[in-house]
Amino acid sequence: MWSHVLHRITGVAITVFLLLHIWEITSVVRGGAAGFTEKMAGMAARIWVVGEWLLFLALVFHAINGIRLILLDLGWGVREQKRNFWVVFILSAVVIVIGSYFFVMRFLAYPWAA
Repeated sequence: MWSHVLHRITGVAITVFLLLHIWEITSVVRGGAAGFTEKMAGMAARIWVVGEWLLFLALVFHAINGIRLILLDLGWGVREQKRNFWVVFILSAVVIVIGSYFFVMRFLAYPWAA
C-alpha cells in the first residue's frame, strides 16, 4: 500500500515540477540571453540545490518502483509484494546515498542566496 501511495505522490510532484520548469524556461526564453544569464545567476543558491535534491529523491523512488510495477504486470513477484517493496526501498536508498554525494558537493559550493 505504501509503495502505491508514494508512487502517486512522487508522480504528482514530478509532474508539478515539470510544468513549473516548462513555464520557467518559457519565461526565460522571452527574456533573451540577458534574461537567461540573470535567471541562472539567481538559481546559484543553496536553496535550489535542496529543491533539486528533493526532486532527485522523487525521481529515484518513482523510477525504481516503476520498474517493480512493470515486473508485477508481467507476472513476476505477484506473491512477494512485501519483499519487493523492501527491495525497492533498499535500492532507492543506495542510489540516493550515492547520488547525494554530488548534491552535497554542490550545496557546499554555493552561497545561501544568489
